[in-house]
Amino acid sequence: MAKPKGVMIRGVRFRPGEVDWEDAHSTTRGKLPDFDAMRDGNTFVGSKITSTGLIAKIGKYLLVITEKDEGLEEFDYTLIPLHAKIQIRYH
Repeated sequence: MAKPKGVMIRGVRFRPGEVDWEDAHSTTRGKLPDFDAMRDGNTFVGSKITSTGLIAKIGKYLLVITEKDEGLEEFDYTLIPLHAKIQIRYH
């Protein structure tokens, strides 16, 4: 029987993988992004970031661990919200 891939950390199974995600983006004195691409939603419009490591979906987040110590006490990680919580205030 095949052993499940990944590692258990605090009761959550993390699997090796890679995540491409889009971060917030701003610029100074630049051209506006392609509105058609923004409407389409199938391409990255802002900054594309790739995180590689052990990946787990926990609640509304993906947690990508890129480095860990032997005792599983200290980690380098990226926390990626699946749906950003947004507050908008118009002036």
